[in-house]
Amino acid sequence: MIKKILTNIGKKSKSAFAHQVNTKKKNKVLLDYCSLIRKNQKFIISANKRDVNRSINKGVKKNLIERLILNEKKIDNIISSIKSVIRLKDPTNRVLEKWKRPNGLNISKISIPIGIIAIIYESRPNVTSDVASLCFKSGNPVILRGGSEAFFSNKILSRLFRDSLKKNNINENFVQFIDSTNRNIVDYLLSKMDKYVDVVIPRGGKNLVKKVQKLSNLPVIGHLEGVCHTYIDKNANLNTAKKIIFNAKLRNTAICGATETILVHQKILKKNHVT
Repeated sequence: MIKKILTNIGKKSKSAFAHQVNTKKKNKVLLDYCSLIRKNQKFIISANKRDVNRSINKGVKKNLIERLILNEKKIDNIISSIKSVIRLKDPTNRVLEKWKRPNGLNISKISIPIGIIAIIYESRPNVTSDVASLCFKSGNPVILRGGSEAFFSNKILSRLFRDSLKKNNINENFVQFIDSTNRNIVDYLLSKMDKYVDVVIPRGGKNLVKKVQKLSNLPVIGHLEGVCHTYIDKNANLNTAKKIIFNAKLRNTAICGATETILVHQKILKKNHVT
C-alpha cells in the first residue's frame, strides 16, 4: 500500500517536472496563493485549532505547541514570506558563465532546477507554504511530508497551493502533500524512492535530521546541530544591527533558527558602548 501511494506521487511529480513554467506564471501562481490564504483564513485557523487541541490532548511539549499555532498575525507573516519569494529573481535559466573554446565552440553554464525535492519537516505549518513557494519558484516539484502534529494545517495550506496551480492551468502536482501519518512512509521514501526523488531535505530537530541522514539512499541537504549566531562587524551600523538582533531572537523565540549567540567585533567594543 505504501509503495503504491508513493510510486503514484513520484510519477505525478515527474509528469509535472516535464513542463517547466515561466517566471510570470510562477509569480501569478504565488500571488493567487496569497489571495487564497487570505480568503480562507478562518478555515486555516479552524484546521489549526484542530491540530493544536489534538496535540494538547497528546501531551505535546509547550514549545512545540507554540510553533504549531497559527493566528491572524502568523498568517500575515506567511503571506509576507510568499510575497518575498515573488520578489526574488527566478534562479532558473540564468547564464552563470560562458566562454569560447580555441576551436570556436561557444559554451555556456546555465542554471536549471534540481529536480523533484522531498521535504520532511515537523510541527511548523508555515514550512508548508515556505518550501512549496521556494520549490515552485525554482522550478522544482515538491513532495511534502509534514509532522502529524500539524496534519490538518499542512493539508489545507498545500491544497490551497494546488488550487492556485489549477486556477492558472498548471499541473497541480508541482506540489503534493503525503496525506498519511503512517511513519513507515518516511522509511520507504528515504530507502526506495531514488527512481523518483532527486534530493531530500529534512527541516526539524536533531533526531529527525540524524534519522534522515542515516536511512536515506537519496542525496540529503541537511543540518545537524548548530548554535545560531548573529555577528556585528566593526563597520556595522549599530542601529541596524540592533533591529536585526531583536528580530532574529524575538520574532519567534520558539523556532530552532532564533539567535542564540551574539558575536561582536572587538573594534566595536573599543569605539562604542555595546549593551
